[in-house]
Amino acid sequence: MLRFQHPELLWLLLAVPVLAAGFVALHLWNRRLLRLFVTPVLWPALLADASAVKRGVKQGLLLLAIACLVLALANPQIGTRLEEVKREGIDLFVALDVSLSMKAEDVRPSRLEKAKRDVSQLLRKLAGDRVGLIVFAGDAFVQFPLTADYAAADLFISTVDVESVPTPGTMIGSAIEKALDSFTKDQPTQKAIVIVSDGENTEGDVLGAVEKASAAGVKVYTIGMGTLEGGPIPVGASDYKRDMDGNVVVSKLDESMLRQVASATAGRYLRETSGGNAIDDVFKELSSLEKTEFGAKQVTGYESRYQVPLAFAILFLFIELLLSERRGAILRVMRRSLRGGPVPTATLMALLAFAASASSQTVRDHVQEGNKLYQKGKFSDAEAAYRQALGKDPTSGVSHFNLGDSHFRQDRHEEAARAFGNSAMNLDAGPERSAGYYNMGNALFKASKLDESIEAYKRALRNDPDNEDARHNLEVARRKRQEQQQQKRQKDQKQDQKQDQQQQQQQQQPQDQQQDQQKQDQQQNQQQQSQQDRTRQQQQKHQMNKEEAERMLEALRNNEKDIQKKLQKRPAARVRVEKDW
Repeated sequence: MLRFQHPELLWLLLAVPVLAAGFVALHLWNRRLLRLFVTPVLWPALLADASAVKRGVKQGLLLLAIACLVLALANPQIGTRLEEVKREGIDLFVALDVSLSMKAEDVRPSRLEKAKRDVSQLLRKLAGDRVGLIVFAGDAFVQFPLTADYAAADLFISTVDVESVPTPGTMIGSAIEKALDSFTKDQPTQKAIVIVSDGENTEGDVLGAVEKASAAGVKVYTIGMGTLEGGPIPVGASDYKRDMDGNVVVSKLDESMLRQVASATAGRYLRETSGGNAIDDVFKELSSLEKTEFGAKQVTGYESRYQVPLAFAILFLFIELLLSERRGAILRVMRRSLRGGPVPTATLMALLAFAASASSQTVRDHVQEGNKLYQKGKFSDAEAAYRQALGKDPTSGVSHFNLGDSHFRQDRHEEAARAFGNSAMNLDAGPERSAGYYNMGNALFKASKLDESIEAYKRALRNDPDNEDARHNLEVARRKRQEQQQQKRQKDQKQDQKQDQQQQQQQQQPQDQQQDQQKQDQQQNQQQQSQQDRTRQQQQKHQMNKEEAERMLEALRNNEKDIQKKLQKRPAARVRVEKDW
């Protein structure tokens, strides 16, 4: 790949056509003056040795020399080179809460948007530190690993949303454990975690994760997003999140959990407000931590090739000086220069030697070796070669890309996705970075991680809107996700139907008992009626006295009270309310 270190100097190339037009105008002006003072009949005698062609060649050589000098000043760079640099800093992971409660607007414009702005501001303040991002809700994911490319990290942060983690809920403990597992173990740098959350932890073992961080010497700084009064959670255009009873959910800042996490690891808790800037205090705390030298790190650069246009410029000027405007003089001048000694030839050879430069490309050699093995179908051997290239240069986007391709061929799709993601972060923005995200999406699709593959395809299209393959695969992944969601809904409906049937059976049992009781009551009523009929018949035979009639009526009333006590109402069904924000 060719680039210029100072592309703004290329505007000076516009001077070349301007000078060319000036030479033409000067030539026409000289001919006009000559025509005014000398008759054309005398021109052959006066200009016998003049050569207009040689004059034009000399002017052309001069223009070429000027163009080459401009190119040399712009410093063309090509290929890659390895250089050793030393850096000092800390390793930092930012854990960003993307649960649904972060959409609450008690902190303007919303908790999540304010948190994203604060994290971006923190990245602009860092220098020399390596930073990574973890997004968490009901689960935690590494959005990007530890890197010193703050521009690429800021790009990732701008794409974060509540849909970045499909699992609802809030698991602060999972985010801390994910950060501890993602720290580089082979470098003894000072490590820290910054958690930006509203503190409404609903799941996970937070205290266990905090104990692990404290034992590892990792300080955890927490930033509380929200207010103690809280606010509703917007859902859609004009509604709010509601619980199972239909009541509007009010999400409040839980400071107790965030304070406990920070104090247990010798960190600090800060509360963020709409107009506040708590991230500045966090940056001061991070700046006070002891910096560690990362050691000699090999990074990718570009090899300067200004010598080539400079050599051509000197060569053109040298030829222009040797070339005479007289007819047939060039051969005499060249012979005279050669007879005068070896200086011109030695000078020319020195210029050519100065222009030639070569450097061994160890990373490129490993990549080429891996490509040969890959073409032969030896994917595991190719993987080893690509890893050797990454050992020389961990930021080689090409090496990461080819490593991901070798993983993909071995059906190790999750590893392939990580490699393609690393390649995208180290490749130039545009079609190259788009290709990295596109292949990352393919690997995630194979790993049945549809939500993450859809996000990868979207990033591929952001870097190259003309990537039709990414657009096609994005639609395929979306349809696949819709099918899975539909199957899940059907499965849930079947489970609900089964539960309804069980509830109906449970409800039917009291109803059957009630019907049996009613039958018994009817039988009793019939018996009472028959008894009353017999009584009336007896009364017809002989009259009943007043005391016997009152006792009989009292017995009937007591019998009715017993029947009413036996009838029971259907018990109410219990509904379990789950907190999914």
